Amino acid sequence: MIKATRVGRTIVCVIQEKMYQKVVATDEELMGIYEQALNTDESDQEELDALLEIFIPSLTREEEKIEEQFRTLKESAEEQAELLEWLDSIRELGDPHFQVKELKLYMKGINITIPEFLAVEFAIRRENEEDLNSLMNFWKLCALNSDPRCREDLYKFLINNDMVVTPSGYFLAYRNANVKNGGSSRAYVEFISQQYTKIKGQKKSPKNYDVVYSTEYEEYTLHQNQKSFIKRKYTLEEGDEFCGDLQILHDKLSDTGNVPVYTDAHSGVTRIVIGETVSIPRDECDADPDRSCSRGLHLGSTSFMTHGYFGSVGLVCLCNPMHVVAVPYADGQKLRTSEYLPIGIAEYGENGRLIPIETATFEYDYAEYTQEQLDDMISEARFESLKEHQIIPKEIDLQSFKDLVQGLAVSKDEMKRVIESRVHNI
Repeated sequence: MIKATRVGRTIVCVIQEKMYQKVVATDEELMGIYEQALNTDESDQEELDALLEIFIPSLTREEEKIEEQFRTLKESAEEQAELLEWLDSIRELGDPHFQVKELKLYMKGINITIPEFLAVEFAIRRENEEDLNSLMNFWKLCALNSDPRCREDLYKFLINNDMVVTPSGYFLAYRNANVKNGGSSRAYVEFISQQYTKIKGQKKSPKNYDVVYSTEYEEYTLHQNQKSFIKRKYTLEEGDEFCGDLQILHDKLSDTGNVPVYTDAHSGVTRIVIGETVSIPRDECDADPDRSCSRGLHLGSTSFMTHGYFGSVGLVCLCNPMHVVAVPYADGQKLRTSEYLPIGIAEYGENGRLIPIETATFEYDYAEYTQEQLDDMISEARFESLKEHQIIPKEIDLQSFKDLVQGLAVSKDEMKRVIESRVHNI
């Protein structure tokens, strides 16, 4: 029971040691709230939340917009403050990988300024060696792209979409395709490919999962095993056939006979096979970023993908930033490249939208170059810069950013007090 008092058409309640009051329009409404308070179980959080909703009004659309603006500004200021602290540390103590000149950040050996959004990512992930190395390889491959416009436009693409990279520096992208030749093993290959990318995206080991085929239902299922105890967590039913663990089956996909072949919906000519590189000569691609649909191999972000849009099967692909040809300004959700590697089958939800791989770094054992070869390419390259990137305007220093963060917090509190005053929250 919640303590409640009625004074005229004002009801006062004490909820979790805080006092709330509300003025109502009718006696009937007053009695309804009063009885609800008396019947509320203080140990039941759902009942407490329901009562609190009466005293704390929902935000209007304008208030929600203001709330989101404050949240975005505060997060941005906090990220930049962390970045500036890191830059100060590089200036004072040095860094094995980066150097700072004025307000510009460089990776050693690459005389191209790192854009602010990527610098923030470096600052945030610098304590995680795996993530840091992945981003460093990504930046090296970006720098090696022969067209500096692609580097700039790829920044925009990655700003607007969740960036998922591999330790080699490649990034994940998606596309749809049609089945050109299903092959006798299509169901098997698609199941193994889809489950493998799904499990890897969850940062789990495919070795810990077994594939089972049901002869009764003619379908494959995935089961978690328990190899450390040399036993399974599941029981094979009558008619079930054990196929093997997911890692081994995925590694042997290339040995599978009569594999499915896919193709693009536009030309119907391109041969696409899981695990085989798809490529065309770069000079056959249209490098004009003002053309949204033109010559080249198309890949998209998760926002771009819908089930059945230009193909019946979704593919998860790896793309080397060095091979990106153009990222059209028009939509920022797709790009053209001269080469990509399809690595798995994408999964779609009930709403027809693609379910993205949600991880900062996606482990996949594939790279065109060894780390040593990549470093040699960097040391021999001549880099062309499209524009100079400064982290922040010169007149803003670290203390100013800290003051901004604090000021935003105070302003947000003031905004909340104005909103809550509408209900006389005591």
